[in-house]
Amino acid sequence: MAEKRKSSFEDFKKKETISFGEYNPLTDEILYADSRYDEENGKRVSQIVLQARTDANNFDRRDSRQDNAQSGGQDSEQDCRPDSVQDGRQNGIQVSGQNRRQKRITAGGHGETNPVFSPDYTKILFLSAVEKAGTQLFVCDLDTESCRQLTTMRFGLMNPIWSPDGKWIAFTSFSSGDMDEEWLQQIPDPDEEAAYARERAKEPVVITDFGYKFDGLGFAQPEVMQLWVVPSDGSAKARRITSENANFMHAGWAPDSRHILCESNLYCDKEISIAMDVLLIDVDTCVITRVTKDQMVVSYPNPVTPVFTPDGKYIIVGILDYPEKPTGTYPSCSLYRITPDGQEQVRIFEKTEECFDSVQFPYNAGCGRGLEKMRISSDGCSVLFHSGSFGAGTIWKVPIYGENHRPEKLAGGKAAYNGMGVPHNGKVLVTKTETDRPEAYYLMDEKDGRMELLVQSNEAWLQDVALSRAEDFFFDTLDGESRVHGFALPPQGMEAGKKYPCICYIHGGPHPFYTYGFDLEMQCFAGEGFGVIFCNPRGSSGYGDVHRNQDRAFDGSAYMDILQFVSEACSRFSWIDSDRIGLTGGSYGGYMTNYIATRSNRFRAYITQRSVVNNLIDYASSDMQGSSEGYPTFGEFMVHEIEKSPICGMEKVSAPFLILHGMEDYRCPVEGAHQLFVALKDSHAEDFPIKMVLYPHCGHEQPSDPDQLQHYYRTMADWFHRYL
Repeated sequence: MAEKRKSSFEDFKKKETISFGEYNPLTDEILYADSRYDEENGKRVSQIVLQARTDANNFDRRDSRQDNAQSGGQDSEQDCRPDSVQDGRQNGIQVSGQNRRQKRITAGGHGETNPVFSPDYTKILFLSAVEKAGTQLFVCDLDTESCRQLTTMRFGLMNPIWSPDGKWIAFTSFSSGDMDEEWLQQIPDPDEEAAYARERAKEPVVITDFGYKFDGLGFAQPEVMQLWVVPSDGSAKARRITSENANFMHAGWAPDSRHILCESNLYCDKEISIAMDVLLIDVDTCVITRVTKDQMVVSYPNPVTPVFTPDGKYIIVGILDYPEKPTGTYPSCSLYRITPDGQEQVRIFEKTEECFDSVQFPYNAGCGRGLEKMRISSDGCSVLFHSGSFGAGTIWKVPIYGENHRPEKLAGGKAAYNGMGVPHNGKVLVTKTETDRPEAYYLMDEKDGRMELLVQSNEAWLQDVALSRAEDFFFDTLDGESRVHGFALPPQGMEAGKKYPCICYIHGGPHPFYTYGFDLEMQCFAGEGFGVIFCNPRGSSGYGDVHRNQDRAFDGSAYMDILQFVSEACSRFSWIDSDRIGLTGGSYGGYMTNYIATRSNRFRAYITQRSVVNNLIDYASSDMQGSSEGYPTFGEFMVHEIEKSPICGMEKVSAPFLILHGMEDYRCPVEGAHQLFVALKDSHAEDFPIKMVLYPHCGHEQPSDPDQLQHYYRTMADWFHRYL
């Protein structure tokens, strides 16, 4: 057997990503979207895959029409797409090469995603990015093996969902209330589109309240996320059922197929983005019923989509446990059983020592995209949900009715679970990843949590690459208040008795937590010959309310936790060269990198990513504005904020310093990077190693462009190679 190679940052282009998984219990098939890098176009492209799990004969029940599928499977019914879209298109079901266990559902678009089985499993809806038409909604009939286009939305659409009777599909699309429905369903020609963009670019930005900008979107526009419905048989155009100047999202149908449940900020302040109200909308009359009021239904960071019980009598909702006097700490979430009129509300979640939240905030779970975080069990008696628990992304079950609402663990261990499909006949599709294994889909038994593997992503790649597995440990904090959980990922191909340089990586937030999940970036650093150590200091969620206290993330406690963690890791793992340790992190991790660099000489090199530098920049220029409440004068507030900002200690930095930042970052504005660079250059000798690299068209994240991302990682690796 050939020796496996070490991973490299080029593997970001080779790695497969799967999403939107569904399991068909009638035919033993798995439906999902598969994203891979397209060398020819220089970007990632997604396609829809329908795959047989076991007996290939089950999958070939349509062999009599296979030749038609391979030749394009043109729809025999009337096609509602404009001529410019139809020309040269292939659509339907196509065999993937010679693999008869796997077929592709396609409308011929260059990017296809969001596949969902119809309630009777005879059709599949999905989104396809069609040339000159944008992202549109298609339905594939599994019997005729043909596709029908249902929409021509000017601004595309997202999040399509079947009604329980299969007759309707709801979706969201951006628009403002005064935009004409007919105009919104006309695909513009390129000249019209360009003219519209030019006119929009001229419009002044009028601001009267907070919440006027957001990272990734820029300044708020008149368009918001509106709800639409369209007949699944294509017999009529789509119809908008909301028109208010608010976002309507995280939607789901009522069992009667006549009402839609959603979350909305219709009655909330614009600046509140972490939670919304639950609304019930009559599809025929568009009348809105407010189900919750003056409560914070969780929308961020890992939304819990409200869902009806199968009998339609109750709605299950995740509500944040907000204290009377809110603090900066992100509150825990509890599940409630609520009647559709909002009059009866019963808490059905009991905190335990192991399950103290009904949501999770994983920083590196790396799985579950497009899947729900909460489901009603197939028997309608329990809620299945995810919760972060001591570094694991776990799955729990809690009864909807009765007096006992103590959660029962179904899946945990040293793994990260982060998404579920639709439960059926006591089984549910779940996603799982481990530190040395990328995402896989499993079929989980709802009673005892037993697992059957359905799909392992990156199978061929896993056979080729030697991945490291992280070891974890706990230690008590110096002040005795809590315990910190740490991980150590050794270099790939490590030689016995040899010591290696190490990178300490701090997560963002501060409330997310590092999981037992797969992290390709860390694996690639391990392939470069570095060890990677990472921990969940105080401020991280997933370890109880005391540990999650946000004050501890900024008062020096987390700083001491990280330094103690490095010492603990060096004493436990002989392969770590304690004299060659670098420090990096992004967002809050970047803030903490800056903070530590001005207070400690423990590290040999620093890389700060999209970091907080000056609190006054964040106060006024971030998309999460600050507050001067509690200060007698605004001047005192400004002085205090400056004094506690990392920028005030830059002259104390004693090791090479690299700054990486996106030029369109609204969360931590790029002005902070400029101030940091100038402060370092101004306070250090000319030959002190300082560098800043800015990435255009990049917000508060690492670059999404594959070539930019390669440059980003190569810059980091070269810096640590040079100075460690």
